[in-house]
Amino acid sequence: MNIDEIRQIPLVDFLNHLGYQSTGRDSKGLWFYSPLRSERKPSFHVNPKKNLWYDFGSGNGGDIFSLAGEIAGTTDFIRQAEFIAEKMQLPVEKPYKPMPFVEEPTFSNVEISKLEHPALLKYLADRGIPKEIARRYCVQVDYELHGKHYYAIGFENAAHGFELRNPFFKGSFPPKAITHLAKGNARCCLYEGFIDFLSGEKFGFNDYNDVIVLNSVANLSKAIPLLNDYSVMLCFFDNDAAGQAAFSRLEKEYGTKVCDKSSLYPNHKDLNEFLVDKIHKQNRKSRLKL
Repeated sequence: MNIDEIRQIPLVDFLNHLGYQSTGRDSKGLWFYSPLRSERKPSFHVNPKKNLWYDFGSGNGGDIFSLAGEIAGTTDFIRQAEFIAEKMQLPVEKPYKPMPFVEEPTFSNVEISKLEHPALLKYLADRGIPKEIARRYCVQVDYELHGKHYYAIGFENAAHGFELRNPFFKGSFPPKAITHLAKGNARCCLYEGFIDFLSGEKFGFNDYNDVIVLNSVANLSKAIPLLNDYSVMLCFFDNDAAGQAAFSRLEKEYGTKVCDKSSLYPNHKDLNEFLVDKIHKQNRKSRLKL
């Protein structure tokens, strides 16, 4: 791989390989937590079309080589190229084909209201979530996309964005962030998504506990600064590789303070699947008694 080919590697891909995920976007590009220092608010901006970065915290910016140099602590151009190839896990002799930056569709005419639509309430009921619990934490989000009107269940995050769900769609209204329901308790329940959180509410797992909903395991690093004050962390993560990786990271950070509650549903993908299965079994028993 020659210098020009390395320069074409998208900065977004490079940051993803370094473990950094976008926290939001604007008209010119994407925001990240700076890979050059710890910070509570993302100030690192990438323009994918120009393939340039700018760190508003330090006032520095440039291309992929300058970023590699800042991270690796070197001004040697060859070492910067080697660092990029190493982190991207690419054989230097093979050309890299960058993925083009694709503009995501923008929401328009967004309206927030009480969760009322029968189709949305039925969707939640089918997943074992009663409307009383759903309305306590969720809203209805009506919006337009590509000139068409849609509606979805909305679950607000700490940055005032919304996770969106309906029977046919799973997405979010930016910005993307975690949701922290703090009540001053010493214990905290952690969930990957809000459907699992609502399931935990149905089971009563959240009683006398604070709650953090990641809204994606990619947001785990955003939750870690909030966890230092908790004496016990109860993790209701999915039974898959991503869920186990998230738990392992927390266990490495906090040791015995972290509890893996996925052991409650070892034969199910996640807590909600466990809830739905439990309700179906209860309904079958009731029918048999009749």
